[in-house]
Amino acid sequence: MGMSGRGMADGPTMMDREGPQDMMQEMMGEVMPPGIDPALLPDSQSQGGLLLTRYCSQCHNLPGPGLHTAEEWPVVEERMNLRMQMMSRSNMMGIDAPDNSEMQAILGYLQENAQKPIDLTQYDDLDTSAGRAFQATCSVCHAIPDPQLHTTVEWPVVVERMKQNMVILGKTVPNEATIREIVGYLQRHAKDSD
Repeated sequence: MGMSGRGMADGPTMMDREGPQDMMQEMMGEVMPPGIDPALLPDSQSQGGLLLTRYCSQCHNLPGPGLHTAEEWPVVEERMNLRMQMMSRSNMMGIDAPDNSEMQAILGYLQENAQKPIDLTQYDDLDTSAGRAFQATCSVCHAIPDPQLHTTVEWPVVVERMKQNMVILGKTVPNEATIREIVGYLQRHAKDSD
């Protein structure tokens, strides 16, 4: 009763998985960025937030707009749109593709809420132990964020989420002393609470 290739005893193949997200996770493995809870999206109930959730979570975890800068998002969006359009035309796995106005709304939302990289000229303490740890750690996955993106209360929550993402992606997570140093640096430069 030999089977060529992967047999039932070896576990499910990609085609046996439940849907596109499972297939993408198996194909992409560690490269697949962790998703964000839709409730944590900025302005989650806006047209752009709702469309992002609707379309982008069909095939993979929901990306946070801060995953890329405003300059990077158009290239990423075009690549993802081409895939959705192809899969939709082929009626592959029930994938639905956005129309042009929906794509514009998604891109506008992503760019408005994109990662805002740090202006290195605005921070004279980047060449300190805390500043270097902040730059080295954050740049592993994305552009170095501007500390003014979040408040002193928000930064520890954001850093904790980023630590979890690093674990999921197989990145080296700094020790707790370094994490405290990074959070302290971010809080010193954080925006005022609203």
